[in-house]
Amino acid sequence: MARYFFNLHDSVNLPDTVGSEHPDIQSARSEAIETIAERLKGSMLTETDVSAWIMNVTDEDGFTVIVLSFSAAVQIIDHVSLATARAAAS
Repeated sequence: MARYFFNLHDSVNLPDTVGSEHPDIQSARSEAIETIAERLKGSMLTETDVSAWIMNVTDEDGFTVIVLSFSAAVQIIDHVSLATARAAAS
């Protein structure tokens, strides 16, 4: 099995110094997606800016084999203020 490293880049670089073993690249891809999903979920709940995260997966030789880039945002719309503004504009 090969060892892969899942390095996260958000506002700082978070290198994976331990990695994990996987039988193939598809298994490493699945772990990368699951890891990002969990981190994203936690960060969105705490209103962390995740607008430019990147996960760079490298193999044992340091070669990049997977890059996951994504952005996400939550916007809460205050419907009471919106209705008030619409009523005032009418």
